[in-house]
Amino acid sequence: MNRRALRTLSALPVILLAATACQPGGNTASGSSPTVTVQAAAAATTSWITFADNHLTYGSDSQGNRIPDFSYAGYANGKSPIPTAPVAVTLQPNPAGDDTARIQAALAKVSALPPAADGLRGAVLLAPGDFRLARALTISASGVVLRGSGSGPSGTHLIASGTPRAVVTLAGTGQRQAAGSKVAVTDAYVPIGATTFHVASTAGLNVGQNVVVQRPQEQNWIHAIGMDKIPQRSGGGTVQWKPDAGLQFERTITAISAGTNTVTIDIPLTNALEKQYTHAVLWPYAFAGRITNVGVEHLSADGLAFTTAPNYATQGYFQSAFASFGAVDGGWARDIVADNFGSGMGDVGGSAKRVTIEDTSALGMEKAIPQDIHAQPVAYTLAGQQSLVLRCQVSGSNLHAWATQALTAGPNVFSDCTATDVGGKRFDAGPHQRWASGTLYDHLVMRDGSGGTSPTELSLIDRNNEGSGQGWAGATQVAWNTDTGTYAFQSPPTSYNWDFGALGKASPPLVPGFPAVTVSAGTPVAPVSLYAEQLAERQ
Repeated sequence: MNRRALRTLSALPVILLAATACQPGGNTASGSSPTVTVQAAAAATTSWITFADNHLTYGSDSQGNRIPDFSYAGYANGKSPIPTAPVAVTLQPNPAGDDTARIQAALAKVSALPPAADGLRGAVLLAPGDFRLARALTISASGVVLRGSGSGPSGTHLIASGTPRAVVTLAGTGQRQAAGSKVAVTDAYVPIGATTFHVASTAGLNVGQNVVVQRPQEQNWIHAIGMDKIPQRSGGGTVQWKPDAGLQFERTITAISAGTNTVTIDIPLTNALEKQYTHAVLWPYAFAGRITNVGVEHLSADGLAFTTAPNYATQGYFQSAFASFGAVDGGWARDIVADNFGSGMGDVGGSAKRVTIEDTSALGMEKAIPQDIHAQPVAYTLAGQQSLVLRCQVSGSNLHAWATQALTAGPNVFSDCTATDVGGKRFDAGPHQRWASGTLYDHLVMRDGSGGTSPTELSLIDRNNEGSGQGWAGATQVAWNTDTGTYAFQSPPTSYNWDFGALGKASPPLVPGFPAVTVSAGTPVAPVSLYAEQLAERQ
């Protein structure tokens, strides 16, 4: 189904009202289950989104919080399509032997070419057939693409062996560095979805400058959400949350008003900045080692041989994946079929942003994941920001289909994807741990294809003492027209999670209480895809 078709489910206007909501500034009690004030007069009657005449209109609560615009997720923030790099080197398959060295040499040759005006150097094209890889392939220069001749049976097929790993790693070097002084955000409250706020001084700031808007996690906020009193698991190992650097949103300044010390940024914030809980700051940054315009496309891969590696059953399946994105700003994986990898398609790491993974499949994961262990890997992992997983498929068992990691800064999107449990073991999706911010779970389907007793589930909840104390796994999460077998949705203290049009059976969360904003449960809403509609309207 194309994006335009996803925009409309009905010609009738749809008013989306909040059924229940947490007051972001509400008082809480200490302990693992803080009490939350319900803002009945404002939030519970908020028209969060009105959709009529093919147009979205947003409402807000009394503090200005609103549903974020998720359309900025993905390559080039959705402003331009993924480019097609010209072929620079073509390789034919060999009848036998390891192909790693010659493919890596071809990537190095293209990496040495001067970039064209569009930033592309070229593609290494792998002809149809089998290519055997005993070691990892790495793309570490901008403008370089690894391209196959199709992901189907008559296309290009990568056969991995050796030490479990990501078959293709796309990554630059280094990390984000401060390129100016930190300046305090002075507003008492900057709401979810805001692009404009006040700072102590605009000296040294410029339009077009890349900045980080940072919301440190401080002890009084940790206490307010109950994450300093997570119950210990049997046998111990639960770690209470500690103050840290918190969420770090990468943005670009689009306007400055020096007279009022006002800054406007290009992409809405997906978490409130609350002066009572945090000392938010803005600071310019540089990331010289990041690469851009890199991708892998039009091929299939198999990781079944990884399962024979020593210690695979204890840790190796976590390392077994098709691709990993590191220090990348603007990358992609498209038209990929990844079979038999313990961690599926792979991950977008914390130093990556504006990555699109589209038209991909992570299949046969039950063959690559031990079915008798508790620690499940993830088929598609987002830890970076402004990234998009679009039109994907997952099949397997004993896994998380789609997940974010700790302090993942939004917006990020999983859209128009299907996941099938073929083994009857645990099979779920959702933010995995420690306050990911701003994820859209959009038009997703999960199915139990085995007749097993463990239902599929999308969970936006307090994960309590799961793992080492994953707690409130995500805030400002939106589930939109999901059909996931079962679901469990909660809103954390000081923030919101929203659910629109969920199909399936509500499941009790690990920690009772804290209802999410729930709209039209059991009946889909219009448009079919929030991401597609937001993108279409912005374009």
